[in-house]
This record gives sequence, structure tokens and C-alpha cells, in this order.
Amino acid sequence: MPPGDFVMFTNIGLTDADTGGQTSTVGEPSVANNGRQIFMTGNWYATRSLDGGATWSHVSPFNQLPPVDGGFCCDQTVLYEPSRDLLIWLLQYITSNNTNTLRIAFKQGASLGNDTWLWWDLKPGQVNSAWTGEWFDYNHASLSNNFLYVGSNLFRVSNDTWTRSVIFRLPLDDLASGQSLSYEFFQSASNFSLRCVQGATDVMHIVSHVSNTQLRVFSWPESSSSVASANVTVSFWTAGNYSAPGPDGRNWLNRGDPRITGAWLANGQIGIMWSANRLGTARPRPYVRVVRIDAGSKAVIDEPDIWNRDVAYAYPTACPNDRGHVGITLFTGGGTLHPSHVVGIWDDYSNGWQLRTTRAGSNGPVDGKWGDYLACRRHAPDGLTWVASGFTLQGGGSRNDIEPRLVHFGRERDRPAVERWANA
Repeated sequence: MPPGDFVMFTNIGLTDADTGGQTSTVGEPSVANNGRQIFMTGNWYATRSLDGGATWSHVSPFNQLPPVDGGFCCDQTVLYEPSRDLLIWLLQYITSNNTNTLRIAFKQGASLGNDTWLWWDLKPGQVNSAWTGEWFDYNHASLSNNFLYVGSNLFRVSNDTWTRSVIFRLPLDDLASGQSLSYEFFQSASNFSLRCVQGATDVMHIVSHVSNTQLRVFSWPESSSSVASANVTVSFWTAGNYSAPGPDGRNWLNRGDPRITGAWLANGQIGIMWSANRLGTARPRPYVRVVRIDAGSKAVIDEPDIWNRDVAYAYPTACPNDRGHVGITLFTGGGTLHPSHVVGIWDDYSNGWQLRTTRAGSNGPVDGKWGDYLACRRHAPDGLTWVASGFTLQGGGSRNDIEPRLVHFGRERDRPAVERWANA
């Protein structure tokens, strides 16, 4: 095969035995790997493979770790930090007694085969007394050279009103040594759903919307407790009521919204992406809005949207590899296509988005629900390919018909690196 061929080294669907049948049309799958050991989570399951995805073992997030508050809820995220050999697992718990818990669990080494985890718990009112009566929701995690960043939105328990978005910064050395919890945090009461970039090194960039023509980029150097910000003007886009019914008339984008779900840093450029609504004849279907800006000057480089006149695209996330090339995972559907899963690459072979369908769906969701996010990670340890999560409906339109998907993808040129670790 030519070295530039797009290759899916692994492309598998998980079964009910793998997930305990605890799937949802709001699938929210996340994935991380350490060589042949793979950990995958979603609503409302976790599962592990010790042999590169050949076999899986269900892990219950409800009782794998001691429950708190009203018990396990949702919104899991996993990622692997290679420099300190850390597998990190975020879990959100159900609101109880006017609050809830965000748990940061972790383990070191190729130890996924055992059930030993360490964890830290965060409760809003314990972090800051001004957050009493609030609860965490919609969490994500990212890394820089020396820190783990955990982002969440906070809402008032009494009426579910959004109050603030927060980014916690935790030293990776503390996790690796199992020391007591230490952290800093940055919060915003004006920018909803802050999103950290993937691929940060000595500066973490955090992005959010200001308006339909402006983004805000926060920059937090590892060496500083101060956060700088800059506004970036972009081309106009719309939100509103998203619609992309498939052949069965079911609108899988009924819950669609414009929260930023993908952000990355590579080669001095910040990439930002979100689901935008249709925009007249120029964008007749919902599509993925993409903006690339210079990390230093914050000037817009280009706006390489992902769109098609016949189908919608939504729920993107992306990650750079060690070359600074970008892998992406997202959904497509509408018209003659049921919601389906797609991965893609932007690199020196493509010079733009090159997309491949991993699995076409057979149905739309009967409950009109989909999302809310996916995961794309730099494959560890090769650093050149990507692992991504996705899902489709197969054989029906209910949550029991959801088939989560694990995809390991890249270029044929990197097959030697993939095979080097295949049996490690």
C-alpha cells in the first residue's frame, strides 16, 4: 500500500457483553490506551481490553469505585498521560444534599487488569464557599507538560441555572506520587463551557464563544498563576433549532448546540471546532465550524469548515499527533443517511480534511437524542496514529441498539510503528 493511504488499523463495535448493556443514545464515549491496554467509557458503562481490543471486560462505573452522593451519574472522560505513565478517569455523580461530586481517579503503569485505583473528589462548596448549592456537569480533561486540566460547568441546584465554568489545574507529579490533592482553578461567569486544547505543552489555551462572530482565547502558562485573554473575530454562524432528519424522519440533532467540543494546539496554531446550524444556501445543513488561529498573535489563519449540501456534520473533537498532524472524530447524517460515525486526518498528505466512515448507522434515535461528545487521542506509545471513540444505532432506534465503536487510525507509513507495539 502507498504510504499515504488512510488506514483503520482497528475498527470494532462493542457488544452488550462488553458494555453491560448500559448504552444510551446520548452516548458520550471516551477512550484512552496504553499500548495494548485500552479503557473505554460512555453512558453508562466502562470496559477494558488488555489485548488491543480483541477481547473486552465490562467495568461498572456504578460500583467499581465507592459511590458518593446519589451514586454514579454520567459524563465520563478517560485519557492517558505517557510521560508519567498515568491513566486518568473522570466520573460525575448524581446531585444529593444540594451538591454533587466530580471524581478524578487514576492508576499508573500497565495495571488496567487490576481494580486498584486512587482518586480525588471535588465538591463545589468545598472548592469555594461561593459555589455552595451548585453542581458540576459536562466535564472534560486535557494535558500540558506538567499539569492535568479538568473543565466543568456549574449550575445552581435549586433551578439548574448556569453560574460559572471552571478549569482546574492539577500537578501531574502529585498524581504520579499519590500525594494529597492540590490544584489551582480559573473560572468565568461570562464564558459558558470553557474548552481546553489537546496538545498543549508549556501554555494551556482555553477557548469559548463570546458571540456568533467572536471567540475568546484564554492562555494559562505553566509558570504563572495568571490567565491572559484575547478576543478573536470570526465569520458569522448560527445556532438555534438544529435539524437533520434521516431516512426514517428522526431528527438526531434535536439536542444539538454550539458548545465547543474540539480544540487543539499544533505547530503554533490553535484549532477550534463546534457544531453550527445551517446558514442559508451557503451551508444548507448543520455543519462543523472550524477556525484556526495563530497561537501567538491570535490572528485568524483560516476557517476550514466541514460541510456538505446533502448531509449534516456534528459533535467534532480532534487531537494532534507528534508530527503536529490532526486526527478528528465526528458524526454525519441526514437526508438519505442515518447518523453515522466518521474519522479523519489533516496532514501533509491531505492538506485539508480527509474523512472516512467507520460505520454507517441503520436507524435514527426514537428519542431524538444524540451526542454529547466524542474522544480522539494520540495513540500511546507510537504517538503518530490516533485512537477515537464513536457510536451508531444498529438494528433499531432505542438505546439498547447503540453500538459503541473503537477506531485506531492513521497512515500506512506508520504501520511499522503500530506493529512494533502490537504485541508489546
